[in-house]
Amino acid sequence: MRTLLILSLFCSLPLFAADAPNAHWRISVLATEISTSGNSSFAGNDAWSNDAHAGVGLGLAYVFSPQWDAEFTVASQTHRSPYTRLFYAEMPNQQPGIIVPATEFREYRVTPVDFSITRHFLVDQPIAPYVRAGVRYVGAPDDPTTLATFINGPSDVPQFVPVSEGFGLNDRVSAQVGAGVRVRLTERTALRAEATRLIRSEEQTFDPLMRYAVGFSWMF
Repeated sequence: MRTLLILSLFCSLPLFAADAPNAHWRISVLATEISTSGNSSFAGNDAWSNDAHAGVGLGLAYVFSPQWDAEFTVASQTHRSPYTRLFYAEMPNQQPGIIVPATEFREYRVTPVDFSITRHFLVDQPIAPYVRAGVRYVGAPDDPTTLATFINGPSDVPQFVPVSEGFGLNDRVSAQVGAGVRVRLTERTALRAEATRLIRSEEQTFDPLMRYAVGFSWMF
């Protein structure tokens, strides 16, 4: 629902800028979601927790003027996090089996959606910096909706402990600010690089506080 609202707002921008004679569109292909933290919440020395990683993003901006634009960006990236599941364990000597929890690492994919308003400077120069502010939505991976219960202990003295299966992650909506630079190649093409910071104090593996992106833009 939040994604649809943001998309509706973006699609309505030309109506508010119908009188802008210099308005046009810009499309960008980005290596996005680049962060200093690994794409795994496992704090170890394996390749998953220390590799350089990035997602792939596509941005579409409505450019009101050389100084101002509004951009809608969708990205995709794979992460790995602990996942809790339940399984049945058989007991020796024909004792009743028990259901016990186990934690394993599973991959999941998220699709962050960003909407930003950008102010460009030195627009007539080959290298033009910019600042931006906006909002970000990231949907968490789906978890089972049921609350499971397992038996732990001797069969004659059962202990019922609630266990919630899944990743245990929640959707996130955040305000954010950023800054970047655009390097013009031709009148219609440019390279861009930027850094973005969430305006909040806590982060998740799939939604770090600080992110970076680089890519190629084309005006039309």
